[in-house]
Order: sequence, then structure tokens, then C-alpha cells
Amino acid sequence: MRYQQLNHDWNADPNAPEPHLTVAGQTVQLEFYLNAFQFAQFQEGDKACLTFRNCHKYSFNTLNDEGYYRGQHRYNDQQLPWGEFYELFTDWQTDFPQDAFTLGSVAGSTQLHQFVFFLRDNTFECVAESWDFQRS
Repeated sequence: MRYQQLNHDWNADPNAPEPHLTVAGQTVQLEFYLNAFQFAQFQEGDKACLTFRNCHKYSFNTLNDEGYYRGQHRYNDQQLPWGEFYELFTDWQTDFPQDAFTLGSVAGSTQLHQFVFFLRDNTFECVAESWDFQRS
């Protein structure tokens, strides 16, 4: 399986990221607390927001690290390490969680990407044209 880690100088708080998902049309935003333990540029209580534009579909479920290591995800730690934000290079039309919400068609869009973000008690996945990271 091919993937690329996208969060090299930030990550979600490992203990209480308290993710909050907002959906408006085909824009999905995921807000969370940042990891101030590992990254000195952040202080406890700092937040960030990932924004996904022209999002075709997403899944936000309660799969946590314990479930991941017990084999409750379609990948294992040898294929995709837990705890980071990745772009996946798979066929998202067949390789996506069953609990997905579809937001709109993909007609006219040639640049869709599949993303996954492992948080402490949740897993977020989406198929979207683009993403950006901003500190809140």
C-alpha cells in the first residue's frame, strides 16, 4: 500500500484532541487540539483546523488506537502506521469505510485525493480535491 504522511511538524493532542467536525456544502472542517507535548511551537490549548474542499464523501467514526491494533480497521500497522495524517494512494471507490456520508457528485473533478487522520478516539477519512491546515 502506498501512502504519504502529511503532518511533519504538527499532530493532534494524543490525550484529548476533542475533534469537532463541521460540514457546509462540500466543505468539511475538522478542528482539534494540537500536540504541545511533541511540538515546541505549540502551547497546551492551541487548536488547528483541517479544511477539505470539494469533498465528495467522508467518514468520521469511533475507531481508536486499541481497535486499530486489534485488527478492526481495513489496514494494519505494517501497512499504515497509526496516529498520523496521510494521503492514501488507493482506489477510493472500492477502498473506503462503509459508514461514509456522500456530499456531492464527482462530475468534472479530476483531482480527488483520499485522506485519513487517526485521532485518539476517532478516525476521519475523506475524498476531496484539496486540504489545508491552519492554526485556530
